[in-house]
Formats: sequence, C-alpha cells, structure tokens
Amino acid sequence: MAKKFSEEDIERIKNELQSACEESWKIRGYKQTSIPLLTKKVGISAGAFYLLYKNKEELFIDVLEQVQANLLNTWLAFISENENKIEGFKLGLQWLYQEYRKYPALYNFNSSEYDLFLAKLPREKVEELKKVSLMLFEVTIKESKLKLLLPEDEVIHIIHSILFLSLVDTDALVGNEKTFNFLLEHSLYDLFEEE
Repeated sequence: MAKKFSEEDIERIKNELQSACEESWKIRGYKQTSIPLLTKKVGISAGAFYLLYKNKEELFIDVLEQVQANLLNTWLAFISENENKIEGFKLGLQWLYQEYRKYPALYNFNSSEYDLFLAKLPREKVEELKKVSLMLFEVTIKESKLKLLLPEDEVIHIIHSILFLSLVDTDALVGNEKTFNFLLEHSLYDLFEEE
C-alpha cells in the first residue's frame, strides 16, 4: 500500500527535491542528475517521486524557474542596496558573471547538456524558458529606474553580449573576466544614466 503524503509533506519533499536537483545540476549537469540519485539524497522511493513529478524534466523546469527568480532577486538587491544605481547594476552583473562562470552546467544554455534537456520539452515550454531568461535583463533594467541612453532592446543585446561572450572560452577565464569587467566598465555609462 502506497504511503499517503500530507500537503505539508508534499511541499517539503518537493522543496528538498528541488534543492538536491539544483545542487546536482550545478556539479554533475543535467544528464548525470538522475531520479535515483535525487530520491536517495532526499530519502524517498522512485514511486514517491512519480507521485510528485511526471518525469525528471518537470522537476528541472521547477528548478530552472526558481533559479531564474533567485538570479533576478539577487541582481535587484545589488541595485537597491547601492545609492548609485548604475554601480549597483554593475555589481549585480559582476555577481551574475561569477555565478555563471562557477556553475556552467546550470547556466550554459548553449551546451549539449541543455540541448538534451530542451529536446525533451514541448516547444512552447522551451520558448517560455528562453523568454523568461531574457526578461531577467528587461525586469532588472526597469526596476533599476535608470534612464536608457539607447533603445531598450539594444541595451539588452549589448549587456547580454558582454556577459555571454565573456563566458565562451572556459580555458581563458582569467582573461575573459578582465575583458568582461573592461567592457562593463566602459559601456554602462554609455547605456544608462541616473534619473
């Protein structure tokens, strides 16, 4: 007979699964983060897992949505805690760069691991996830209350390019970090001004 879970149990187990999944995804990547590994870590059976999630991808979507929300909230915290909003924006972007660099398995949308994950999702879900990823930049710009000196889409593409082009070559991370900081330092005041 299957064990019945209370609503509190379900919520707690889902949170534990999401935390375990995020940690494993950071270290092992999508492919090596398996249901047996996660259920063992959380202390539940595979059957219990399938009472909560239809499949591994459904859990990964929950984790990715939570990760994106945490990235946004942390970046916004840098902005709100700094009197100079451009400097806060820059500090948040530098933090984001370090986070992406530290955990490429979790954040690199241009990897074969992500291709494998995205290939298992419905097309509309893939589009939604990509849209939310870009919205991270839109929301941060809007919430910073900085005055744009270029059209918003251009500003987003420039910031996105500075961030992701600096992450491309993992063999030259030190050089790339210097490049990232140089580009950031020499572009933000051409993109924004304080209101």
